Amino acid sequence: AAPEDYYLVVSALVPYKRIDLAIDACSRLGRRLLVVGTGPEARKLADRAGPETRFLGYVGTDQTRELYRRCRALLFPGLEDFGITPLEAMATGRPVVAYGRGGVTESVVDGQTGIFFPEQTAPSLEEGILYFERWEPTFDPEAARARARPCDRPRFEREFLAFVRRHAETRGLSTTI
Repeated sequence: AAPEDYYLVVSALVPYKRIDLAIDACSRLGRRLLVVGTGPEARKLADRAGPETRFLGYVGTDQTRELYRRCRALLFPGLEDFGITPLEAMATGRPVVAYGRGGVTESVVDGQTGIFFPEQTAPSLEEGILYFERWEPTFDPEAARARARPCDRPRFEREFLAFVRRHAETRGLSTTI
């Protein structure tokens, strides 16, 4: 389906996730932002938010998947070792606008499955969003899905079980899993 006109954040609402940057950038640009998640920063972030930001709290897996599928892009302003939400967004065929440091640089391909912004500041994220909006017409949802596919559940389960079997066998343990 064609994306709707909103950006999405899916996160625990804690300081290091830097959801404040997404709120500030979207407020200044007048962009609609939906925030999925709960945490100790919820009230503080809600007080900071403009009229275009809506906090959804906890939502179930199916609703989260639908929100991913329909967003313009996932905003990922934090610095993470890995970060699963960019992969979840890409698995639904949606791009990511992310702070270009940390683990996200291993999953998102700048200019192909998303856009990186260089500084962990609201103005830098604003520039990233504006750049994304110019780039958006060239975005290929299938490229995002293909990038996420190696991290899908069946592959994880298959490789995890193979790992356990290999290590169990080297220790003389049963491998009937």
